[in-house]
Amino acid sequence: MPDQSPQPPAKALLRHIVGYSMGQGAMSLTFNGISACAMLYYTQALGLSFAKAGAAFAMGSLWDAIVDPALGHLSDNTHSRWGRRLPYILVGGVMMAASFYLVWAVPRFVITGGHLFLYAATVNILYRTSFAVFSVPYGALGFEISTDYVQRSELQGIGFAISMLANLAGPALGWYLFFPESKVRGGPEATSVAANFLHMGTAFTIATLGFTLIVVLTTRRYISDTRGVVTGTGNSPSAFYRDVREILTDRYLRPILIFFSTGLTGTVFVGMLQMYLYVYFLHLTSLEKTFVHGGGMVMCGLGALLAKPLVRLFDKKRTVCIAAAISVCADLLAGLIYLGGAVKPLAVWSLGGHVIPVGIIVYGGCDMVNWLGVGIYIPVIMSMVADTAEIDDLHSGIRKDGGYSAVFAFINKLVQSAAGLIAGWCLTLVGFVPGSDTQGASAIGGLVYLTFGLGAFFTFLMIPIALPYPIDRDFMAKIKAALALRRSGRPS
Repeated sequence: MPDQSPQPPAKALLRHIVGYSMGQGAMSLTFNGISACAMLYYTQALGLSFAKAGAAFAMGSLWDAIVDPALGHLSDNTHSRWGRRLPYILVGGVMMAASFYLVWAVPRFVITGGHLFLYAATVNILYRTSFAVFSVPYGALGFEISTDYVQRSELQGIGFAISMLANLAGPALGWYLFFPESKVRGGPEATSVAANFLHMGTAFTIATLGFTLIVVLTTRRYISDTRGVVTGTGNSPSAFYRDVREILTDRYLRPILIFFSTGLTGTVFVGMLQMYLYVYFLHLTSLEKTFVHGGGMVMCGLGALLAKPLVRLFDKKRTVCIAAAISVCADLLAGLIYLGGAVKPLAVWSLGGHVIPVGIIVYGGCDMVNWLGVGIYIPVIMSMVADTAEIDDLHSGIRKDGGYSAVFAFINKLVQSAAGLIAGWCLTLVGFVPGSDTQGASAIGGLVYLTFGLGAFFTFLMIPIALPYPIDRDFMAKIKAALALRRSGRPS
């Protein structure tokens, strides 16, 4: 039986796109809060080893990746008066906020009883499960709000920009708000004080609940009663495995997943390791951390807003390659400057009686350009996944937006899990000491090589993989014309 689910409009109103995109705020605050600070919290404030902390958070990411395909299939085949997506978004958002809070509210008996690794792994699995319940149907809803080839890039770009804005107001500004410098000379690093992390976690939890409420209220217009309506291939195990297998072997989706995975690996390395650069290489104050980290998020959001005009000008695959080249050049330039000794991290210039921290400015500039490239390519790739779901609709007669969203999320989290685990191993390999406010020169040098070298290498690999990709604007125009003919009942 053909899919009877309501067909999405060709284009959506801008206010509907912005309202939907607010859901990115909930995911950004919690996900980036954990990505940016959880390793620091559990290793430097609570004393867990790097290897165990990396393993604990990698386990959660891996579990999240496993449950994503099941949630995508379940969402596609949900029959309720509130539609296929909204119930999961509401429940998942509330669960996500609660489990995020537990990451930071570590009971004293867990620490004193030696159960910190088990606790970290458990609460992270709870958070990742909640994140999947929210994010997979949320992503599928984004595929359905608009099917216009270029507007898909705009929708994903606006969502990514709001994600960066939330990151700027949250984890980036959090360096200044929640991690003040010690008033006692020679006092502990702010990132070694557990209470600072709890204050941050509480504030982000409240904000996450607010973002969840906003997205539920602003997307209710897309609710369609799906009771008694055929919306997928069915909820049987055989249907689930068949859908996942067909999506994973989709010849148009496969190269997207490959070049996305290589770029994401580079991004994860830079994103995780730069937090250690802030503290041990650049010796940034709380305000300087806010400036550098926040500047990167601003440029990442700007890149996301540039996605639509760049796609209009260059189409999608060329835009991805341009963005990758921007990030690679920024990382390599920073590595050459610092490793070559052209600029020292603590270098300053005196100009007209003013002290200019040139070492920090150079790093901040390169870092911001790197994140500009990341901000461009991620939303464009997400819109390319939506295109492949539409191509599959033409061939199969079934709209599997939830499945495609889930498989993309599955690969996303699988890569992050592996990259995060390797990052923890690499820190141990170069000689970082958990719980110490000082690190050896060789460990810091190894950290610099890892951040800039591996980040640039993996991001560069995107370009030769993406260039031969066959889907472009003209290809999709033919797909849409064929779909329109099929829906009209006329022979093609």
